[in-house]
Amino acid sequence: MEPFKVNLLTLPLPELETIIKSWGYPAFRARQINNWLFNQGVNNIDEMTDLPLKLRTLLKERATIGSLHLEIEQVSNDGTRKRAYKLHDGQMIESVLMPYEDGRRTACISSQAGCAMGCVFCATGQMGFARQLTAEEIFEQVARFANELKADGERLSNVVMMGMGEPLANYRNVVQAIRRMNSDLGIGARKITVSTVGVVPNIRKLLEEDLQVRLAVSLHCATEEERSALLPANRRYGGLHELMMSIKEYIRVKRSRVTFEWALIEGENDSPEVARTLGRLLQTYEIRSDMAHVNLIPLNPTGGFGGGPSGRRNVAKFVEVLEKEFGISATPRMRRGIDIDAGCGQLKAANEKKKEKETAAAATAAAELSTFIEPRGLPIVGVYEDEIDNDDGYDEPSLKHGSVVQFSIDDSAVDLDDEDSANEFIDPTYDDDFEIAEADRLIALIKGTSLNRPETAPPVNPLPQENIKSTTIIDEDNIRDAKKRRKKLLKNLKAINKLKEMEVNGKVLNTEQLEKIAKEKEWVMELESVEHNLM
Repeated sequence: MEPFKVNLLTLPLPELETIIKSWGYPAFRARQINNWLFNQGVNNIDEMTDLPLKLRTLLKERATIGSLHLEIEQVSNDGTRKRAYKLHDGQMIESVLMPYEDGRRTACISSQAGCAMGCVFCATGQMGFARQLTAEEIFEQVARFANELKADGERLSNVVMMGMGEPLANYRNVVQAIRRMNSDLGIGARKITVSTVGVVPNIRKLLEEDLQVRLAVSLHCATEEERSALLPANRRYGGLHELMMSIKEYIRVKRSRVTFEWALIEGENDSPEVARTLGRLLQTYEIRSDMAHVNLIPLNPTGGFGGGPSGRRNVAKFVEVLEKEFGISATPRMRRGIDIDAGCGQLKAANEKKKEKETAAAATAAAELSTFIEPRGLPIVGVYEDEIDNDDGYDEPSLKHGSVVQFSIDDSAVDLDDEDSANEFIDPTYDDDFEIAEADRLIALIKGTSLNRPETAPPVNPLPQENIKSTTIIDEDNIRDAKKRRKKLLKNLKAINKLKEMEVNGKVLNTEQLEKIAKEKEWVMELESVEHNLM
């Protein structure tokens, strides 16, 4: 296991100063490090030439510049850069840097690994939800692009939270990351756009923040029935009425124009009549035409959705209706990075398909190879003593398959016949329908296994893949399991608070209690991931 290293790219300056002073150096060395990172765009500790050599050596041993592992990078003909990062737990996220002819440099950033909103046309929505990103993981995506641009004499001008995930379902971490983009990277709040499918409670919460970030709403349909079919989250958060009322209030309080995102799908939501329905919807909720902008997005193709992008003529007519009949500005978004799977979740999906093909090919090869292996019978099951060190002259008895030896049960063993002990033994993380079904499958497999000599050796898959469960908000079984898990996590965190109080009052905690406290951050992150499905 690699030793823990401080991530210089995401560590706030006050904390970096504390660490530097604990190493015996003055606090201004931390400011020098930050200057190299955020003003000079350096990503190599050896290039921090005004630091003492000993400090640079120490930094290389105990620190790192960034924790995201670049798995894949693709560069489009239009200059768009698309990246897939692997996180510490194997999850994959995506970030995109988009250059524009007017000099803007915009970063499109992920806020979650996967997404639970279930939008049927979205590659990320088709994957399901894995976990929330931490504030540091969100901030680092931006910091990397910002630093690289500075090293080239350029500047990151805009950030859009339109990558993988629903930003407002990871509210606390997203807001924390935005504040650091503003304070550490100098990106103005009005240059940061938060996109949402319509998480109404957190749109209202954002109203109370002292942040002038821009809001973009993934609308895509202007009627209740059509929007619920395309975006299942519509019903969960109160439907179009609640969403439009929260947008109206956001505009009133923030005095900021809201962008409505509209993915044009040929034959579904790209006709002039649909444009009129959208215009009338905005009028119904008294949203002024100068405070609304419609961003028309050409649909990026995905394997899980059969719809296609609208033709130029339909796009032009849609824009004409909104602008001439309703006075609402509408802009077709330029298709960027289409040659490199730059749409949300597409690069990860393409990478997973590639791995699946490689795994299938390896399994086929292994199956073919197994036909040449001499079949063997199943071993006789027996009970063996643990190995005993013979240094003291002890003669180990001769054992063979099927031998039965004496053994004793440790006092700390759990008696599963005892109801109280059995309840303590149950691990709630495995107490769900998925694991029960898997256990039933394995039991059935064992019952159906013959002890006779098999005809051929079973094929072996040399590249086992990690099976990561994902959830969506429309999966009722997962929602029920999430409620059970949330209850257990809340109980654990409450117990940790009591342990901390005991420690403050002078009680010496045992090893088991200290290990429980050490799990606090892990459980808090898991609780956030669970709760985002239960909003």
